Amino acid sequence: MHKGTDYNILTPISATNLSNVEIHLQGNLHLPQRITEIQAAVNASNALTYSTALYWFKLAGASIDFIGTSNPTNGWIHSYGQAWWDANPVNGTGIAARPHLMSFNTTHGSIQHFKSRKPIAWGVQLIGNNITVRDTVVDAVSTTGRFPFNTDAFDVTGTNIKILDSLIFNGDDAIAVQSGAHDILFQGGTIGYQSHGMSIGSLGQNQGSFANVSNIKFNNVTVINAVYAARFKSWIGGQGLAQNVTWSNIRTHNVTFPIFVTQTYYNQGSNQTQLENGATVGRSNNSTVQMSDFTWENFTGSINTLQPGDGSCVTDPCWYDAGLPNLNHTEAMIMECNTNSSCRNFTTKDIQVLSELKEAATVICENATAQLNPNLGFDCRNGTYIPF
Repeated sequence: MHKGTDYNILTPISATNLSNVEIHLQGNLHLPQRITEIQAAVNASNALTYSTALYWFKLAGASIDFIGTSNPTNGWIHSYGQAWWDANPVNGTGIAARPHLMSFNTTHGSIQHFKSRKPIAWGVQLIGNNITVRDTVVDAVSTTGRFPFNTDAFDVTGTNIKILDSLIFNGDDAIAVQSGAHDILFQGGTIGYQSHGMSIGSLGQNQGSFANVSNIKFNNVTVINAVYAARFKSWIGGQGLAQNVTWSNIRTHNVTFPIFVTQTYYNQGSNQTQLENGATVGRSNNSTVQMSDFTWENFTGSINTLQPGDGSCVTDPCWYDAGLPNLNHTEAMIMECNTNSSCRNFTTKDIQVLSELKEAATVICENATAQLNPNLGFDCRNGTYIPF
């Protein structure tokens, strides 16, 4: 595509039989600006495929390289999401028929200098094996104050994937590592705005499916004004295993929950936000996604004490405060294990985050027993954080 040229992508593009292809984006791509045009394309696709999701760009095949440009004015995908965010009704979590931006399914491929401005909702789904993503920019900052729901940057279900040196300002997970993901590295760069951080999950929404992730590392990332920095979320009644996960060298600036673990997650909206089908209410708490060999080390910075949370709160109590009475928003860590055997081999080390008021950090901890977590680094109780 020619340098500096603008292209209107008025209908979804699906190229799923590629091999040894380089896609160079030197100009800019524009999705339709009218909400109804996008919705019509999504509804038409769903009617044909019986799918619950549509990707505006769907790329699949062996050895695909998507190559943008370091030029700051070119190489953008403009999705005009602001209109969608503004159209969201009060207490809504996103209007109907929102597309995902891109599915990228390849082996031995790469994405370089990917730039996304005002995505409607979910960004890039990474599927496949041996993919390197480098120098990403995602701008999902709302200019009207309306919250940009579900603007995940990367949702990962592949293996051997590296995401390096990203700049992501959004309104949901900067990265969500989902079931089927193994050997993932998210390293370098800055995430923020009203981001929900570097997440494992959500896992276990479909109670009939075994969730499985392993060997995940998040390293050397700055997190600014986000709700979460390091986050694990699995559903009540889910099943599966998450193991060998590390967050290290994380710098937080006004982050509401620097370290957050919940095995009792629920979705405040519809199951539209999930890849899997599954009831979102009335779930039986008959099993739990197991967590094993998790490490959090070298966290520095500040906790958002004065203005915690973000614009995604549409319930009372707020979804991110539910089940957590007596929050002071001085909590460096919240570890909410569902049972006394579902969290094993947790390690924390060098956690040095303070509230904006320079008060001592506190913790909320449930069921991370000393017997199963000998290197937890603090007593699993609610109160002032006192490391061993």
